[in-house]
Amino acid sequence: MSEVKEEIPLGKREHYPNVGKYIADCLKEQEVEVVFGVPGGHLWQIWDEISNAGIKMVLMRHEQAGVYAAEAYSKAAGKPGVAIATVGPGVANTVSAVQQAYLSCSPVIVLYSGVEFQHDRSYTIQPSYIEDLFRHITKGAYRCTAPEVVRPFVTRAFKEAQVYPKGPVVLEFSLSALLTPITDRPLHPLLGITRYMGDALYSPKWRKEETSKPFSSGGDPVLVEKTVKMLYEAKCPQIFAGDGVHWADAQDELRELSELAKVPVCGRRAGRGAVPENSPLALDSRTSRAALKPTDLFILIGMKVGIFDFYYGREFGRKKAIQINESGEHIWQYFPTELAVVGNPKVVLRQMIEYIKANNLKPPEGRDEWLQNCQKIREEGDKSVRAKAETYKDHTPVHFGYLAEEIWDTIEELYDGKTRIMIDGFTISDYMPAFIKARYSGQVMDSSEQAGVGHGIGMAIGAAFGDPETRHRPVLALMGDAGMGISGFDIESALRYRLPIVYLVTENRGWMGSLKWSHYGKDWQALGAQDREYGEECLIDIRYDKMFELIGCHSEYIEKPGEIGPALKRAFKAAEGGKTAVVQVKMDASVSNRQNYSLTYQLCFMHIPWDRLSKRGKALRRNQCRWYAWDELGIPEMPMPDPWEPVSDEEAQP
Repeated sequence: MSEVKEEIPLGKREHYPNVGKYIADCLKEQEVEVVFGVPGGHLWQIWDEISNAGIKMVLMRHEQAGVYAAEAYSKAAGKPGVAIATVGPGVANTVSAVQQAYLSCSPVIVLYSGVEFQHDRSYTIQPSYIEDLFRHITKGAYRCTAPEVVRPFVTRAFKEAQVYPKGPVVLEFSLSALLTPITDRPLHPLLGITRYMGDALYSPKWRKEETSKPFSSGGDPVLVEKTVKMLYEAKCPQIFAGDGVHWADAQDELRELSELAKVPVCGRRAGRGAVPENSPLALDSRTSRAALKPTDLFILIGMKVGIFDFYYGREFGRKKAIQINESGEHIWQYFPTELAVVGNPKVVLRQMIEYIKANNLKPPEGRDEWLQNCQKIREEGDKSVRAKAETYKDHTPVHFGYLAEEIWDTIEELYDGKTRIMIDGFTISDYMPAFIKARYSGQVMDSSEQAGVGHGIGMAIGAAFGDPETRHRPVLALMGDAGMGISGFDIESALRYRLPIVYLVTENRGWMGSLKWSHYGKDWQALGAQDREYGEECLIDIRYDKMFELIGCHSEYIEKPGEIGPALKRAFKAAEGGKTAVVQVKMDASVSNRQNYSLTYQLCFMHIPWDRLSKRGKALRRNQCRWYAWDELGIPEMPMPDPWEPVSDEEAQP
């Protein structure tokens, strides 16, 4: 008869309990369901304990994509996204994505492993120090060097990430802490307690059922009343709804206020769609600009005013303006403001609605006419841009304007306009927004003021995990071939998890290839002779669709405009079934983002000698750089080129 062995408890033959379990327990307490990242030697303890706690670990190909995924997840799910990366190169690989989360004010927690503190500032393996590296692009960067401080700092990270303005918080767990045994400390001779270190600051579920939720506060009732009165006294007001409306989940309140007061709403960034853009109460940025002259009051709700918002709010300052924001930090002080109300948009909007109803306020006469005027401007603008796109319906290679129109029409037909869209490619980012009619906040995501490329791959993955509805209406990521070069292979990650994503790649030769036609010359004559073979282009006709078809993706290749709709429908159908799709479109590389034609970009190219500029570039400089004595130089006026118009071979010559 064999001898029955007594079961040996955990901790006798393995390092248990450990700091990784502390971290995992805290994540469970914060209701974390998924973590994105890449493992490494220093952090396997953390990775494995998170997995053993029942939290989904999403393995990425690159740490940067993991943080991008966490950011989009946070926007789609409405709660902090979590990413993980190892020490040294893993830490460094996340910097760009962390900065984007910071500029986008997205609540992201990034967990890093760290070197042994005993090896600090030595030439140890894979050194990195997050407090030095991230202090300027996060809300907090904290290093945990002992088990006792882990739970307090993880709890603090989630709180800080969600205090408005939201943003990333990064935590480093030194290998020394990870390998330190967790035992009761001896009695402290002076304090008379055993838990005399940081863990004494940890309180499990410190806000009970509200522990994982953000904070909120109302506005000063006096200021709220004044805001309502100014709104009802105005003849032609506009509301600008920013990211804060999305994070406050204030869509319903914004719609109700808009209907009660009969005031049009223009959504910005994540705030797009808070009032559905197919509603008669919704404006887009083009309509808003066109309606500037009669506008007599701007109300900014949840707006972080930046360079893309009337150039730091220049136009807001020319009218009466009211700012409502959850944080005084985002009350923009650079233009005159009648009232500044600090409070959660959802709460403040509810206060305004209750005041309106309690006082039985009615919109002033003329409000219906104002709305009708705005809608007329918008309809005329929509009709104009569609007519322009239609002029290129037979143009090959495919024109960006016509592609954008076909993409949106397909989304409307298949999904009633409710597909989540990640905007990444530089050129398509200029054409697509004019056609989108967002239906809900957070539907359209981009890189904010970061203005980078490559983020769309990971963000689509995060959005797919964060929104269960993407199984019925797949995520669309609009990529350029430059962004594909940075992040493309994380498409394999999407395929591995059978995510409903369509990656549409506009192939136009890489890094702003249109500059060849618009400035440098068809043969890159403005560069030195040794660099003219490819100039600033990548290899042309790289078949991204074929690359990813080989690993199992659904793939489509589009060369002609008539192929766009059918190919997209096949791709979306495949994505609905969990087969990630890659659609490549061969584009007219001479068609440009209009920013290339702006004064800002002409300043970037002022160094190019006039005789080496392409003819299109000469016309741009002649029109935008007005301080040169053109008449004295004998250079006649030239028509201002249209960025929609493809550049001819003749125009591309000096």
